Amino acid sequence: MPSVIIPAHNEEAVIERTLRGVLADGVEDLEIVVVVNATTDRTAEIARSIDPRIMVIETETPGKTNAINLGERPLTSFPRIFLDADIELKPGTVRALLAACGNPHPIVSPMPVFDMSGCSVGMRLFMQANRYNHYFGRGAPNGSGCFALTQEGRGRWDEFPNIIADDGFVHGHFKSTESHCVDHAHAVVKPPRNLKSMTTVRARARRGLIQFKQMFPHLVQNHESQVGGVLTRMLVRPWTWPALVIYAWVRVRERQLAKAQIAAGETGWGRDESARGG
Repeated sequence: MPSVIIPAHNEEAVIERTLRGVLADGVEDLEIVVVVNATTDRTAEIARSIDPRIMVIETETPGKTNAINLGERPLTSFPRIFLDADIELKPGTVRALLAACGNPHPIVSPMPVFDMSGCSVGMRLFMQANRYNHYFGRGAPNGSGCFALTQEGRGRWDEFPNIIADDGFVHGHFKSTESHCVDHAHAVVKPPRNLKSMTTVRARARRGLIQFKQMFPHLVQNHESQVGGVLTRMLVRPWTWPALVIYAWVRVRERQLAKAQIAAGETGWGRDESARGG
């Protein structure tokens, strides 16, 4: 009997779509837990109304990893899918992930499909450059907002630590040969609609990476920087240079913002609201 855990903070615009994507495959005996954390909207009410099998846990304590920890406590089954609340899984994806999760791949993710509707020209160029980043669509986690773990894989650590880079923490526990991207499973991801929102999100990710390296230096060995590879792959393709300029600007700007935020003691999540339109 598999399980799905979804941490959710103010996701009333998207939570129904996300849950219907999970339920669409009709997986029998599927445990589903939605942990609504520090929410001021109707996320919990909407989640409860969709299907009686969905367990909704509410907490006033903010934080994604705290929500995950709370949601895992009543769960007993594996494989276990961890899913961001703003991600839409295409039909067949849940079954495909469950079938693929096992020896020799204790962790698997679906292929991310980026919904670019409403995105600015600058964002489209940035995402064009991201096609040359091998992090996306390879291994797991992989930018899809979703990954599935076997019981053995999940047993490699206890509770999730209070950390921004939760995906990075998970990634650090697996060698590249152990993770797998299931190419016939798809997760729809809505990136930020404009470059300002993207730099905000990327600055938070940068802060998370710095924090991760400080707290868990022994896990960094399983991480590979992809930035150099992106630049190399694009430099030999002149038609991609406009996208490369935007990509490089965002990466430089995110470093500047992250350093300024760290110096100012910034602890905010830096969440993108531009793509949460339902």
